[in-house]
Amino acid sequence: MNQNSNKSPQKHYVENINRLLYQKNWSIRQLADEAELPYESVKKLVGGKVNNPTIYTISKVCDALNCSIDYILGRSVINTIDKKSLPPRVFNLLVEIAYFESRIADYNKSHKTDCISVLTPTGYVQDGMVFDSISTNIVNISAYKKDFGDIVLCGINIVGRNLSPTYFDNDILLIGKDRFPESGETGIFLIGNKVYIRKYIPGIRLELAPINGDKNSLFIDNIDDVHYFGRVLTVVVTLDDFLVIVKFLIFYYCNIGIIVLL
Repeated sequence: MNQNSNKSPQKHYVENINRLLYQKNWSIRQLADEAELPYESVKKLVGGKVNNPTIYTISKVCDALNCSIDYILGRSVINTIDKKSLPPRVFNLLVEIAYFESRIADYNKSHKTDCISVLTPTGYVQDGMVFDSISTNIVNISAYKKDFGDIVLCGINIVGRNLSPTYFDNDILLIGKDRFPESGETGIFLIGNKVYIRKYIPGIRLELAPINGDKNSLFIDNIDDVHYFGRVLTVVVTLDDFLVIVKFLIFYYCNIGIIVLL
């Protein structure tokens, strides 16, 4: 059993915040200033005198310390899984994923590319979908390496038009998990057995706002009720997409030219 599993969430966040303060050589006052929180509130938090800190407070502290909420709370998905309860198929799946990723690594090395795995959900992608089965593919993200480096986790292929006009059919979203989203950024969140692609809005309650404005916001009171998968970095523009854009621009400007001549 992992020794950390016996620690309370309070002990986790107190230890981890203090560890980061020591590494950064920050005072409590500096943390309060960087997090834009009252000094006394941060002092109580760091001193372990707050039993149930709000999502807003924790997220502000994490943003200031440039770390994830999972890190502060001492949560690791691997460590929280009861391995004995997992059926053999899960281990077989993990082996297949590991093999797939190893083949991608070999391909990148031999072809001098930067391909990553792309997950394509079975069925149409929609807000609040049940993400229970996928197929996998790869996409070369060499053009994005300069902007995002090694923070890219994977790609997610959008199927259908349920998320338009923000995302369209066959869009590939680059997902990163270097940090929690900042206000207004889009993230992927798992609540129960449903996946939501939503904008993160910090506040006293965590708000997940719809990206296309056709649904109501979700408000989260308990951070343990939501699992953060990653944030949307950008939409991959493939060669086919680029050619479509070029053809459209040529068509558009040619027609503008015809109208001007007329």
